[in-house]
Amino acid sequence: MRTFSSPFQKWLSLLSFFIAFVLSSLALPAHAGLKVLGVEIGVSTLEQVRKQAAASGAVKNGGTNTWSEGPTLEVPGSSYEIQGLNSVLYIFTPDEKLTAVVMTMQNHRFDEVFDVLAGKYKMVKKERPFVGNNFAKFSAPDSIIELDAPHLSFEMQVRYMSSGFSKAWRDGLQSQRQQKRNNDKSSF
Repeated sequence: MRTFSSPFQKWLSLLSFFIAFVLSSLALPAHAGLKVLGVEIGVSTLEQVRKQAAASGAVKNGGTNTWSEGPTLEVPGSSYEIQGLNSVLYIFTPDEKLTAVVMTMQNHRFDEVFDVLAGKYKMVKKERPFVGNNFAKFSAPDSIIELDAPHLSFEMQVRYMSSGFSKAWRDGLQSQRQQKRNNDKSSF
């Protein structure tokens, strides 16, 4: 028995194949993290980062992070081939998964770093006044990238954070500010 398909059925079949192909090529791996300095936020472990950083230079234990309640590692900027990088702080969760990377850099690199980040990530917020604090916020899947250059400072920070760490950090800072206001009020 011979089966004939209509041109519409052929077109529909081809369209279905094309849609499936496009969607599969756009899909991200389930556990893919934001990569920075050769490590992945939410994926890399304390031991992996320590081993990689030690191969480049000195690594120092930085104690326990207030917001993540996990360990931290400090690495001097000279361990990396990035101009104007002063230091790198790796922040981990209690189960030793990387949750944030904070790069402290020379402030004069703001425009150059901003352009690189703007070319790679979706911009969420931008504050670039002629005089004052420069700030930019970018988003990536399950991550936030912030570029923060306070006015009259010689340093700026580039923060790569998991969404969970970013929220804990913001909530913690807000709580500290409120506690300070309450302490000030009780002093008068």
